[in-house]
Amino acid sequence: MAQPLLSRIAVALSLAVFVTTQADAAKPSETLLPNTTKAYISVPDVDKLREHFDQTQFGLLLNDPVMQPFVEDVKGQIRDKLSEASVRLGLSWDDLEGVYGGEVAMALLQPWDHEVAAATLEAAAIEAAAQAKADGKNAKDAEAAIAVAVEKVQKMLDAERRQQRAVAMLVDVTGHLPQANELLAKVAQNHLGKGAVQSSIEIEGVTIAVFTQPKKQEEATARTSFYCIHEDQLVSADRQDVMASILAKFKAPGTDDLKDFEPYAKAMNYSQTAMQGTAAHLRYFLEPFGFAEVKRAYSGGRKRRGTDLLRVLQNQGFTAVQGIGGQISLKTEEHDIRHHTLVYAPAVKRKPGDLAVTKYDLATRMLEFPNQADVAPMPWIPRGLATHLTFNWKMKEAFWYAESLVNEFAGDEVFKDVIENIQFDPHGPQIDIKKEFTDHLGERATVISDYRLPITPKSERLLFAIEVTNPETVMRTVNKAMENDPAAKKREHNGHVIWELLNEEAEVAEVLIEGFDGGFGFGDAPVEEEEKEKPFIPNSAVTVANGHLLIATHVDYIVDVLEPAPPADPLSAAADFQAVTDALVSLGSKEDSFRLFARTDEAYRATYELLRQGKMPESESMLGKVLNAIFTSEDAEEDELREQQLDGSKLPEFQVVRRYLGPTGCFIRTVDEGWTVAGCLLTKDLK
Repeated sequence: MAQPLLSRIAVALSLAVFVTTQADAAKPSETLLPNTTKAYISVPDVDKLREHFDQTQFGLLLNDPVMQPFVEDVKGQIRDKLSEASVRLGLSWDDLEGVYGGEVAMALLQPWDHEVAAATLEAAAIEAAAQAKADGKNAKDAEAAIAVAVEKVQKMLDAERRQQRAVAMLVDVTGHLPQANELLAKVAQNHLGKGAVQSSIEIEGVTIAVFTQPKKQEEATARTSFYCIHEDQLVSADRQDVMASILAKFKAPGTDDLKDFEPYAKAMNYSQTAMQGTAAHLRYFLEPFGFAEVKRAYSGGRKRRGTDLLRVLQNQGFTAVQGIGGQISLKTEEHDIRHHTLVYAPAVKRKPGDLAVTKYDLATRMLEFPNQADVAPMPWIPRGLATHLTFNWKMKEAFWYAESLVNEFAGDEVFKDVIENIQFDPHGPQIDIKKEFTDHLGERATVISDYRLPITPKSERLLFAIEVTNPETVMRTVNKAMENDPAAKKREHNGHVIWELLNEEAEVAEVLIEGFDGGFGFGDAPVEEEEKEKPFIPNSAVTVANGHLLIATHVDYIVDVLEPAPPADPLSAAADFQAVTDALVSLGSKEDSFRLFARTDEAYRATYELLRQGKMPESESMLGKVLNAIFTSEDAEEDELREQQLDGSKLPEFQVVRRYLGPTGCFIRTVDEGWTVAGCLLTKDLK
């Protein structure tokens, strides 16, 4: 009896609050969201997106009957994740079925009033100046006192800003008002069923339904959700000020909306032009550092101790990357998937008197990737591989630009000490890093990968090839570095000396640097004596050959590369490589800084097989490490092995899946405003 009554009350309340007049057309979400949006996804037409996705190879794969047991398991996992993430709004994508009449958009925001913050800083400066005058300070001391006061307030404001977070959803419900009101009645019922208190407020003349959840012990404030339908838009947010900001833009869009936010506008303009009339099924935008801060704030703040990599990168100037945005189209006439992105990172604006000539500051100066016309694979690259990435990089300069990054990450001025110890320590290799190594670095690098059978967590093989201008000198340097290393084993193959580093078996001597305890300012780590830090790459091998410094995860990969390849069988002659190259040229590839080619069936196989074996968290493949990072919670211990969340035993044999996985590629071009990225995925039959 109680539940039907609750349902009727919810319906009555929601209908009273949500029914509104119907406007001619719903406004685009980019004109309603503020420029404090840090992550944004917009689907102009959900039905079109689904229709085209189902025609892609991935869509066909997921609809294959042999995949259904696994797909259902994944859907359940996604529903669980979505229910956790969308509890603040009480809405999920499944709920929107039959409700949307146009665009659906989701956004993460970091609400912040820059004018108020600026006024606060100005007030702090005025107060400090008045205090300095009252204390009788001279001009120099007064200026210093003002600077200290402003810096203190700035740090306080930064800390406050990093805690701000909000989520918003906008749905064009044109022609679907009855369904939209039914959905919000369901939302009301769900909230009330969980003990929420419903109330209503008025913003910009619009009545808003508000649901306040019971406050949990670990929460500073109770969670709230706000809903309304206005001018054919279903609007929902978890903060009242965000809701007010969105509703205000229905009347007066202003200049502080997402559409006019320079990084977003630049990204959309570029990608729209690059699509050349091809309809986009999805648009996206990300302000990387703001997104990371919002994500961290929603998870309760940073929990791991030690150096905060996010803060280090921000301090080192990587905030030059102001936004990443673009568009994706599914199942076009030529491509299975097509995408265009702009990484918006314009040059630093120099103040008067700043004589620096580099595009960026501090460690961000490392990001110098010149464009070149020749990005063809080196003739010695083996044809049978999973991925091939080649790029141009000013590595000689980048090595030394890393100094400030290394020092801040270590918490001490260690970079020069390490370089000097390598050169002058009588017990060390006594290598002049500049003269014997970095002066001989070229500007071209290549990364290739494949895997060994049977599939294990260590099956993926990676090889890094760095162009060198003086191979003999660099090889002598490698020999000097390795000869006294107890973890290094000397091997020879086809006249080449190869050094294999057996980090898993050999005990490596500990190098101590004065003033650096390895704990990054937190003292000695409380670990047992026999524990050793697990290396990122357990074993590796290095040599110099073919005009390149070769560094591989497996010594046998270098051996394979050193085997002479048949002259008529290079990677560039492979049909799939040629097809991807032609497709990239049609997308505008000409003079680029990066070029990627991948056979997705080969690139995904190791991860797929480990998923089937239930060993995905143990994966040492690049894709596996990325997925493990995504699915590992921030409060987990760094070396803690997460539990696999998906039941891989439900997956079919890989040979069943392989036929759905075609080749892919992309190219990156350095431009004045950062980097453009364009690429595509082709079908397996290369049509």
